[in-house]
Amino acid sequence: MVYCLSVTIFFTSLTGCGSISRVESLGGGYEVVAYTRHSFSEPEATQITLQYRKPSGGRIMIWPETLGVIETNDAVLFIGYKAYDQPPSDEPRATRPRLFIVQAPNLPLDISEEILWRQAKQSGGDLAIVLKKPSVLKKVNIHHVGETNNILELRFEIEDVRLNGVIHVDWHQILDVMREVKEKGVVRKDRVWGTSYIEKEFKPQENK
Repeated sequence: MVYCLSVTIFFTSLTGCGSISRVESLGGGYEVVAYTRHSFSEPEATQITLQYRKPSGGRIMIWPETLGVIETNDAVLFIGYKAYDQPPSDEPRATRPRLFIVQAPNLPLDISEEILWRQAKQSGGDLAIVLKKPSVLKKVNIHHVGETNNILELRFEIEDVRLNGVIHVDWHQILDVMREVKEKGVVRKDRVWGTSYIEKEFKPQENK
């Protein structure tokens, strides 16, 4: 089956057509769907998406470009490429890897900032010092998520300050963060993908 993909959703920097090359079921209706782009001007490329298949059979796009996915019960934790808040002038459609969790058909939640801020308050050190500025949280990249014995390992880097690190959290902490972001978050629309999501707004007084 071949789809002509909208440039505002898939392969946003190029026109052309793409085809579904792989569908991996995660259970609970979630699917990792790989699209292969066919273009006359560029090499063939594959984009990995996270989608939800509704009981009626239609699909809901959760996130159009992902890096890693972990499923638990009725929620899915995943790394998704999200638009820069303030993109470089020469890369207006630049994206960064962030940590999301979703319970479809609800909107995905960007939990990157809440996870890092809670870890910083608990552990102190350089991370706590760096994250005193709320603007720094926007520059967090989560570039790896793994799981061993129900403990999640998140590898992150913070741009501009050249800080890299690893944190470990359990699913109880993740679900608690999820509730916090859902309760206090606001709906955003990703500038590159046009996909809606929820994130918590951090204010200076919260980071003392």
